[in-house]
Amino acid sequence: MPFNVPLLTIALYYVLAQYPHGHAVWVATHGNVAGHDNRNPTASSIQANFKRSLTEREYAAWERAQSCHRNHLENMPLLVAAVFAGLLAENQMGSRGDVGLTAFCVGWMVIRVLYTANYLTTETQGWSYVRSGLYFAGTLWAMSVLGRAAWVLGS
Repeated sequence: MPFNVPLLTIALYYVLAQYPHGHAVWVATHGNVAGHDNRNPTASSIQANFKRSLTEREYAAWERAQSCHRNHLENMPLLVAAVFAGLLAENQMGSRGDVGLTAFCVGWMVIRVLYTANYLTTETQGWSYVRSGLYFAGTLWAMSVLGRAAWVLGS
């Protein structure tokens, strides 16, 4: 393969993590992102302005997108730790095997893209449970990579 999938996954995940913020700005400005006041985008006055100027449904969509963005950023350390621990373990193992790192990275991205789509479009409680399931699937998979890497590196 001409590139390292796990390392590329970190960069791709960062791009994915930024998408919901851009989506939130798009929602809040009704597509006129040039009109967005970016001097202090997390100020309470900006949020209050959005709450006044958006419909209840639009404001809820803006909040979900911002929450999705924050969740991605909060989960990035877990991904980075799993990738680097997995790379270290696979390097130590050499040709004796792997910890499933490439499969994890592809699976993580699929799960997180589905998570993002669900977060940005879900307006019902029922579908939010699907999002939670996706979250826990990715988290548990990352923990299993960390556990396998710990086992290899501890041997």
